[in-house]
Amino acid sequence: MEDIYKKIVKEDKLNKNFKLLTESSLFDPAKNIIKNICLLMNDQDGNFVKDFQSTGFDSRLWEIYLFIFLFENQFQFLEDQNRPDFHVKKKEYDFFIEASLSAEKIDEKYSEEFIKESIKKMDLDVQKDILDYYTIRLGSVLFSKLNKKYWELDWVKDKPLVFAITPSHNYLAKFLPDAKLMEYLYGRKVITKQTEKGLENLKTEIVKEHTNDDKKIPSHFFSQPDTENVSAIIFSNNCDLHKFNRMGYEHKLSEKELMIFRIGSKFDDSKPNAPAKDFTYQVEKGKSIEDWNESLTIYHNPNAKFPLDRNVFHNVRQIWINEDGKFDGIMMKNYVFHSITTSIEIV
Repeated sequence: MEDIYKKIVKEDKLNKNFKLLTESSLFDPAKNIIKNICLLMNDQDGNFVKDFQSTGFDSRLWEIYLFIFLFENQFQFLEDQNRPDFHVKKKEYDFFIEASLSAEKIDEKYSEEFIKESIKKMDLDVQKDILDYYTIRLGSVLFSKLNKKYWELDWVKDKPLVFAITPSHNYLAKFLPDAKLMEYLYGRKVITKQTEKGLENLKTEIVKEHTNDDKKIPSHFFSQPDTENVSAIIFSNNCDLHKFNRMGYEHKLSEKELMIFRIGSKFDDSKPNAPAKDFTYQVEKGKSIEDWNESLTIYHNPNAKFPLDRNVFHNVRQIWINEDGKFDGIMMKNYVFHSITTSIEIV
């Protein structure tokens, strides 16, 4: 894909974020790093550029992110089929990944204006509703992917199959941490209390269902029919233009002089069971502190027919259920739970 910015879509059909990426000098680093990544990619279905410029911008950006994540983790891309989205291999081990997201609806109930007004009013009921809605939307996407039955394809049979998902359904979706998704996947909610010694696990509650208004879905995705064919779920809430902008600026892929500030919450490894800690920093050219693994989590299915090998990934957060039936896994030292970014151009 030599020139993903050469417009093949009519002006009135261009995605607002595509226009932001190509027209705003604030996102010049993102524009350049995305172009460089796409030079490494092939258009498997022939619609990538069209989608990227129009209605499929968010989903194609998610695929670009997954590609560079896998590329940096030294996977080989086997472009022998056009579905699922990725067939990757490391040494003699190969598996498939199907990418999806919770897309924004035309009549989105929780619009940007609605959310900002609710935050201004400190409406805690809306906060709970948005969390419940978040779970419903992600759960619905995963359930719809099950209906595709990729595991029945001749080339997928007897191979691990992974679903990769990111939230993009409203203004706040990417700011929310993954606790609600974890509840949905495993049907468990860990109740904690902050003490002088740190976070103390009080108990684990079984979650049977998730509701929002008149919508209701069963919890514990990994126990639902056919989910034994899904080896794991890849999740990140850190796949947006700001992510590519920070990475591009760190790698000096822009002549623009920008001031990019990032604030958020990350894992605190200073002592056992420490709560998440806040951080603030300014992104600097030539000073690399972020990578593509950051904020990405792999949730392993305890009931999978073909489990995903945990050892093919390095420095990636992973979660699974151990032999004692408890949560276990690997945590990255600087794992970021969520963040927001602000950019200013120096003229």
